[in-house]
Amino acid sequence: MRNDSHNERHFGKMACHRPGLLAMLILLGFGLQGCKNLKEIEPGESVLSLPPPVTPIPLAVLPLVTPAPLSLQPLPPLPPVQPAQIAPEQPALSAAVAKPRLVVWNNCSTLPIWIASSGNVPPPATRNVRILPGQSYSFYIPDAGLSSTRFWPKAWCDDLGQKCTLGSSGGDGQDCPAGGCAPPIDSKFEASFGAVGVDCAKDNKGCDWWDTSAVDGYSLPFKLEVDSQCPQAKKIDCLGLSFAECPAVENLGSVGKQDLRVVDHVSSKVVGCYSPCGKLTYSNWGNKVGQHAPDSDVAKMYCCPTPPVSPQQCRAGPVEKSAFVKLIHQKCKNVYGYAYDDAVGLQVCPAGTTYTWTLGCPTATEVVLG
Repeated sequence: MRNDSHNERHFGKMACHRPGLLAMLILLGFGLQGCKNLKEIEPGESVLSLPPPVTPIPLAVLPLVTPAPLSLQPLPPLPPVQPAQIAPEQPALSAAVAKPRLVVWNNCSTLPIWIASSGNVPPPATRNVRILPGQSYSFYIPDAGLSSTRFWPKAWCDDLGQKCTLGSSGGDGQDCPAGGCAPPIDSKFEASFGAVGVDCAKDNKGCDWWDTSAVDGYSLPFKLEVDSQCPQAKKIDCLGLSFAECPAVENLGSVGKQDLRVVDHVSSKVVGCYSPCGKLTYSNWGNKVGQHAPDSDVAKMYCCPTPPVSPQQCRAGPVEKSAFVKLIHQKCKNVYGYAYDDAVGLQVCPAGTTYTWTLGCPTATEVVLG
């Protein structure tokens, strides 16, 4: 399940066995912000004062006014009341918030998508935000910045965004299905948001560091667009990803050929695709080959923990040549396919940039496993 130890794989706040992308940058000397949660700045309180007392006017000096006769006309009938469409609540703006930093669109015409977020994200009414087909939701981040945030989609959920078939992989404010949490292979947007007003070119505190890593796997197809504040950002269009293309026969060395499709054991729906490392290290839902530690002899050349595996050894090893990584490079350019996929993946933009994340539909529904 996704818990604190899982989240630590991706950011400095969370130091698990698999190094996170921003954690690796810290180790490489980028000097990113610490991972303490930043408290959203509250607007300053104002003090109300009572007006001075009003001196009453003597009745004798007031002129007498004769009221004009009223002409009553019947009012037109009121239009019928239409039931209001339920829309997600937007967080109230504070003095520390200038504009949304992340806008999420549901581009799937057939079902609502729920967006879950890490516990340090300024909370909406719930940790799960429902986005109806064709609609969007905006996340507001304090101008002071916020480190180690994470967002991921959920689908086929109950009315509270819980008990989902896709994306119920645990975490702060999240539940797990009766059969246990799903493996945390979700498509995701991860960012350490910098401080608005600080020059990113001179101080990395003014930079956003972000990625849409597929190091663990993927669930929904997606696209990520960046506004004009960050013209150097690389285009990310992974709407061509599908469950149908997830490698069903991937050679993983000593454990042989493996099916990387993630299948919900209750509904038989395909709900994701493992990366090679994810297949070898996540035992959720009865994955028998997922019992290995990332630094074990079986998994280390696919997960590449350092130590014992150097970046050079990782890139020269079997993971670079896997069908999964080739799929990510073909259908999801500029996204990490494995831990040291350094030619693509992590990007940097000036703080205050707005990111638009568009999510598509699951592209396959069921699979019969032999």
